[in-house]
Amino acid sequence: MTLTTPETPMARRVTDRGRPGGMPSGPVTLRGFLAVAAEHRRGLILFVAAVALVSTGVSLLLPKWYTAESTILPPTESAGEGLDPTSALIENNALGRLGLFSSSTPSDVYVEILKSRTLRESLIQAFDLERLYHLKGMDRTGKELGQHVKVGSTPIGVVSVRVEDRDPQRAADMANHLVADLDRFNRESVNTRAKHTREFLEKRLTEIRASLTHAESTLTAYEQKNKVVASSEQSAVSSMASVISQKLNLEVQRSYLMSYTREGSAPLREVEAEIAAMDRELGKLPSLKQEGSRLALDAEIQRRVFTLVTARYEETRVQEARDTPTLTVLDPARAPEIRSRPRRTIIVLASTLAATLLAAGWVLVSMRGQARV
Repeated sequence: MTLTTPETPMARRVTDRGRPGGMPSGPVTLRGFLAVAAEHRRGLILFVAAVALVSTGVSLLLPKWYTAESTILPPTESAGEGLDPTSALIENNALGRLGLFSSSTPSDVYVEILKSRTLRESLIQAFDLERLYHLKGMDRTGKELGQHVKVGSTPIGVVSVRVEDRDPQRAADMANHLVADLDRFNRESVNTRAKHTREFLEKRLTEIRASLTHAESTLTAYEQKNKVVASSEQSAVSSMASVISQKLNLEVQRSYLMSYTREGSAPLREVEAEIAAMDRELGKLPSLKQEGSRLALDAEIQRRVFTLVTARYEETRVQEARDTPTLTVLDPARAPEIRSRPRRTIIVLASTLAATLLAAGWVLVSMRGQARV
């Protein structure tokens, strides 16, 4: 016969302790949780209240920061007006001076320039931010400044400049200074590019003037020798002169682009596509058999090219001398009246919620500890 020992409460407790993980046999219930919380309610309430009080005090001691914002309307035209296909080149040239990459829209270009080290260092020097931030060196100060300056653009291209500072008036002044620096940089870039374009066109005008003089001299000599007047008003001559002069004008633009941009760039591809279209158009025109017509055509081409390039040259001279604003400021920054941070209500509520969760966690740990005893 096999003898069995009756199971006692102590034996059941030992059995429970021997289960894997030492977990209690019964689950944690809401009633049990509330019972333990009620038992220790005084300490829990004091803990949460103390955390809320401390967070309130800390939020009151944190320094106030104010954010000023200025907005710029998107550009309605390219910064450059010299050679038409060079609109994208203006942006690439300006960004290249800053060591940046080209963006897809003029607004993106503005954003990149506003984020550049050049404008950031100008702002640091203008407001003596090394002393204000208690930092030494442009790199450290620039990194700190990056935490307080936010630049972006909306889907429709409006550029916003937000500057944060402890002094509301200084925050507004810094935002307006950045916008003014962007305008100054744009004007310098446009004027510099216009100067290079003018110098380039001056050289080409000298060459074209020499070619025009030679073509007219040759035509005059032919007319005197053969005692005829070679007319350039014939339909074929006029059509060919128009197309060829436009093609030569495009070749002048292509030469300029090749001096500033790399092969395969978008502006260069656009000009080359137009030249190819001109070549196809020329292939449809009849050829000239008479020498006098050919000489008249050559002279007419040189005259038209000279006229086109001269017009470009005069436009570039005006662009170089122009000193008008390049930006349209929608809203200049003004001193904000309401602080942007610290957000005291959020700090206190978040701290109180965290303290409440910690208290609830402590109750759960206590319940498990009691269940294992």
